[in-house]
Amino acid sequence: IGRWHHVRGLLSTGGSGPSAAPLFQMLWGRLDIQANGTIRLRDEELASLRPARRFLQILEEEVPKTPAEVEQHLRYYSLTDAPLPPTEFDRLLFTSVYSAYQVRSMQGLDKAPWIGFFSQLVDEIFRDLCKGLCPANTTLLQASWPWKENAI
Repeated sequence: IGRWHHVRGLLSTGGSGPSAAPLFQMLWGRLDIQANGTIRLRDEELASLRPARRFLQILEEEVPKTPAEVEQHLRYYSLTDAPLPPTEFDRLLFTSVYSAYQVRSMQGLDKAPWIGFFSQLVDEIFRDLCKGLCPANTTLLQASWPWKENAI
């Protein structure tokens, strides 16, 4: 719960209470991530909001962009037994967003590694959320992921 409050606080509009609305607006077709790494918001009004600027800053400066960088971060996450600090959790979460956009923008076999990264990143998000909360030796998710069914 604390992690979601951190993300909500980071992306809130500053109104009467925290809101994830700017995040969802950015993710719902207004965020443009090009294959060359260029990141921008198509909606200039939304882009002028402080939460949107912070979101773009995280995507531009803190999120790994190359397969080698993503693999390095995945190794780090998989070796970490304690819950990630909020800034690292943000990086993990937004790296999954970046990977999803790469899947959408790539063609053919170029998207295969990004599909794998997205799957692993989502697994790490759930694993991190479960740290210290789930009973020992249990799996957070028993259902298979649809994109993993062909990998077995």
